[in-house]
Amino acid sequence: MNRFSSVLGATLVALGFMLVPASARDLSSPADENVFVMGGPFASDYFSDVVTPWDNSYESNFFVGVGYQRFIHEYSGFKFGFEGGVGLRAGYNSSVELWGGAVGRFGMFQVGDISITPSITAGLSMVTDTIGVETERAARINKSVPVLFYLGPEIAISNAQHPEYEGFMRIQHRSGGFGTIAEIDGSNAVVLGLRYKL
Repeated sequence: MNRFSSVLGATLVALGFMLVPASARDLSSPADENVFVMGGPFASDYFSDVVTPWDNSYESNFFVGVGYQRFIHEYSGFKFGFEGGVGLRAGYNSSVELWGGAVGRFGMFQVGDISITPSITAGLSMVTDTIGVETERAARINKSVPVLFYLGPEIAISNAQHPEYEGFMRIQHRSGGFGTIAEIDGSNAVVLGLRYKL
């Protein structure tokens, strides 16, 4: 419990810094930040299988969430920054998820007016309770898993005529990090989202 409290406290401090209004931060350079909403069903498959979303076994449980990203460095088209968010995991039972971490955004591919941009977020995820197949997997290892690693690989699409808007598909993944925290592939939700660049 002490370890959980320490991780939770550190993550909340980091999220609090990221969510400080732009007016309270250094405005010497234009902000590269955005907000987003997303939602989708949980899959009962493991992460390695979920990367093909058209061939998944889906649960009746679903995820909806909101988040914020701020990029602080760019080099040769690669952007680095931070992300934080909060979501609801609902279905047979429900729980709240809080996640935060570093995000890397790769250079976009252009197809006419369409931009395709891959990115990945990695950090920590905290939940108030497990849900769906994650509950079964936690029971198999006989361990509570409120804190796990977070991974959010994503593909985003935008149009040159409205670059401030971006649609995306992401895998909302929680796991023990190959046994670093726990021997578990926790939960995997396949979500669609909309991002607005501030």
